[in-house]
Amino acid sequence: MQLMVVDDSALVRERLAHLLCGIAGVQGVLQAESAQQALRLLQADTAGAVRFIVLDIEMPGENGLQLLQRIKASRSDVRIAMFTQHANSQHRARGLHGGADYFFDKSSDIDQLETVVRQLAAQFHCPAPLNLP
Repeated sequence: MQLMVVDDSALVRERLAHLLCGIAGVQGVLQAESAQQALRLLQADTAGAVRFIVLDIEMPGENGLQLLQRIKASRSDVRIAMFTQHANSQHRARGLHGGADYFFDKSSDIDQLETVVRQLAAQFHCPAPLNLP
């Protein structure tokens, strides 16, 4: 399973990529600093390898809530977690109503995000076929 982290903070992207790459079944973590870059990466993913996206809300240009709707319209198979410092009830409701599968607070929910990725990686992990004689 391949992941994507979309956040305008390079530090957040790098730390999440490092954390999530260590999970069994995660084959790679793409990083995007903007909505436009994320959409380009998804368009290039013709094999559908990206199965999970961690998405910030507050970014320059198109925000994460707008990007969420665009991704869900074109790739309904992708699971999306909003991961933000703006985890108030209004943003949470807008994110979940807009199609987010999960909503996490950057300041307190990193363990929950990691648990979800572990569960999804196990779900999407297909062991190599056995070569029987």
